Amino acid sequence: MNRSNPKPNLPRKLLQWGVIFLLILWAFRAHFQHHATLDYEAYCPFGGLQAFTSYLINDSLACSMTATQVAMGLALAIGLLLVGKLFCAFLCPIGTLSEALSNLGKKLKINIKIGSVGDKILRAPKYLLLFLTFYFTLESSELFCKKFDPYFAVTSGFGGDVVLWYALASLTAVVVGSLLIRLFWCRYLCPLGALSNLFRFGIFVPLILGLYFLLMSLHLTFSFLWVLAAFCLGGYLLEIRKGPRIFSPITRIARNTTSCTSCNLCTRSCPQAIPVAKLKEVTHIDCHLCGDCLKVCPEEQTLRINHKNSLHHLPWIATLLLVGLGFLISMYWEIPTINQRWAEPLQPGNTSELTQSGLKEIKCYGSSMAFAAKMKEVKGVLGVATFVSTHKVKVLYDPTQTNEQTIRATLFTPQRSKIREEGHDTSALVSCTVGLENFFDPSDFNHLQLLLKEKSQAIAIESNYSCPVLVTLYFRAHQLPDVKEIIRLLETPALDYTEEGETIHLPLDFKVTGQPRMDRIETKAYRIKMFRPYDRTFNHMDEVKVNRLDTLAVPLGNQIYNFRILPYLVSHLSNDDGVKGFRSVMDTTGTVHFEIIFVDSLTRTEAIQKALRCDTLTFTYEDGDTGKVVNVYKF
Repeated sequence: MNRSNPKPNLPRKLLQWGVIFLLILWAFRAHFQHHATLDYEAYCPFGGLQAFTSYLINDSLACSMTATQVAMGLALAIGLLLVGKLFCAFLCPIGTLSEALSNLGKKLKINIKIGSVGDKILRAPKYLLLFLTFYFTLESSELFCKKFDPYFAVTSGFGGDVVLWYALASLTAVVVGSLLIRLFWCRYLCPLGALSNLFRFGIFVPLILGLYFLLMSLHLTFSFLWVLAAFCLGGYLLEIRKGPRIFSPITRIARNTTSCTSCNLCTRSCPQAIPVAKLKEVTHIDCHLCGDCLKVCPEEQTLRINHKNSLHHLPWIATLLLVGLGFLISMYWEIPTINQRWAEPLQPGNTSELTQSGLKEIKCYGSSMAFAAKMKEVKGVLGVATFVSTHKVKVLYDPTQTNEQTIRATLFTPQRSKIREEGHDTSALVSCTVGLENFFDPSDFNHLQLLLKEKSQAIAIESNYSCPVLVTLYFRAHQLPDVKEIIRLLETPALDYTEEGETIHLPLDFKVTGQPRMDRIETKAYRIKMFRPYDRTFNHMDEVKVNRLDTLAVPLGNQIYNFRILPYLVSHLSNDDGVKGFRSVMDTTGTVHFEIIFVDSLTRTEAIQKALRCDTLTFTYEDGDTGKVVNVYKF
């Protein structure tokens, strides 16, 4: 081997920069496909371990974590215990960029060497950050690391749960810190680095956990906070301790002092600047077992893993195997986001379980808790489990108090919506009612509404619970398609449509059951059925005495009732402090009028009527900015 120009560790470089390349591809996809759902933390092992800990302690997964992240976290833990800090060495994008920046700082000769005392002090913050990250995650079931994680901040565009100044401080530590101090973030600040070190201390983690569960089995209950504190404090003390290590890595680099020529290539190639050439065994906690020193050593059988030649390629092979294991586990293992039980059946052991899939609103911890709160109101329901990755729920119930039909009816949300205005034609309309399978979630309603808007002349859609769900389409009589055409339309396998200049491909899987039923409906009855009342109060109406309020009734006349424009109209009217409320009302004849509630001592009917007659409505966004839209109403 040429000592002046040693070969690079090609497997490591391919894995490191392959991850960066995939992230860049995802970023390009997000840029050109605005509707693509990209989860940059889908395979984050650190988030997975936080989520799994939350599940063990709180019986709920953190945030929108799924079995995929948890499986990757468990694979990380297995790799740490048996092999080494493989994620840090081969996969972590922050570690890859930190290493590149540190090499740049070395070339620019701006690297700063930290003394022994300073190094020990600087190693404490990452354990403090680890403690805070897990503490707040367990308290809230939301991943606290999202607030400061530089990786998540960049890939999410500083959106979501990112706290801007936290993230900017982290990014500065990664970039500036790595230029000045070798792998500054990885050594001194990374909470995943601290967690990895805990697992690398051999039996330390199993010992603490074993002690915790032993005490729990003796009914000595205490907060997991103390266990977390023991991990962090113990990890820090073990890391800075000098002399023989009670806990040391199972897998380590070993040097044959007889065949070693002290060329120092191993020391110079080490990303962590560990003096490998001076050690008989590398038990330094910063060793990632990356294999760079093995690759550059010119003397055969001088540097080996655990003194064995057969383990030379273990690190990168183990990395691939563990990632594959994580994927395999996630394919066959399902872990609920929440798993709650709040009641027992009237008769012991008398329980049944209902599984309902296709609930796309079940997408995170928050929506799962909202679902659980809703189901607690249903008599006979004993508990629920939710699975955000598959948008599925399991409902445990007492069959003597309720049944599947009642529960599914509770889960279902009936909807109705106009697709387009029916116009002023007073002739009768036709409704077409069909049973539709694979139709349950509100998003299914939205997708069908979009299909009908793009591919038919339907003027409205309505859904009601049944098994299967009943969907009613409304048509003008002269535009009614034949039955076969309606079935063919509803069973369209996919819809391609354009939104914001981008073509969207929307897979559909609706199936018609039975024969569609046609009914004629009078226009007045249709308008009453489809009417959506609007009722809002504002400008501190709750502080006004009822006897001081007046109402201005404004008939809509022959104008078409446009529900979507009402929020703009109401915001426009609320610019007058004397106006306190607005509602739309339909009488038994199908005639709509608006009622504007105001305080006559603060405004006058003439001022309200003038605001109604404006050609442009001035509305206010939540952040205080204003906008304008055309007033479609003519009063």
